[in-house]
Amino acid sequence: MNRRFLPCVLFTLCVASAALAQTGRPAPAASPVSPWLPRGAFLGTSIRDGAVVPQARLQWQLVFFQSRSDTLGVLIEPLASFALLKPDTVVEDENVPMRSLQLYSLILAVGYTSRRGPGLEWGFQIGTGPAWFHARFRNGAKAEESYWVGLLDGRARIGYRFSSVSLGVSVGYGDPYNYRRSSLARPYVGGLQLGLYADWR
Repeated sequence: MNRRFLPCVLFTLCVASAALAQTGRPAPAASPVSPWLPRGAFLGTSIRDGAVVPQARLQWQLVFFQSRSDTLGVLIEPLASFALLKPDTVVEDENVPMRSLQLYSLILAVGYTSRRGPGLEWGFQIGTGPAWFHARFRNGAKAEESYWVGLLDGRARIGYRFSSVSLGVSVGYGDPYNYRRSSLARPYVGGLQLGLYADWR
């Protein structure tokens, strides 16, 4: 995990330094949205080893730096996901299909957003948090499993701002850690993320 996490942290710190160098510009007015309400949402899916797992997320933001075009903050993001397509078998050379898979998590992340030109924006986030997944199987020695793990999660996004709302596409990757090696469902948790986001911060 450290080899994946360290480059992301270094990149975040570099972007933060570049953003802080622009403090000479006046900051925009504060968002009219209450900090107690979510500032964004993501609707997408994760894809891994034959499993397609749609997911929905809400996002709260605590800003600690903001200039005219750059924002850096802490993001709090609960997520829920349920498998739509599942692998034919979770045990090689045996007929042990997965009946269901669901995942819930609460991600704490650092996020950066840059707004350029008339409405173009891009950004990224990297974070981690606890996750709980539950899976059911058929024909195997194990009928179901339920585990708490850690989840490392990162996404990049690009979109366009229409008045006070931004819409765009997002691509990311998630990976569990601190998991049991005997887990049958773990290889299908996380993976490539593709989806759409809305942002009204």
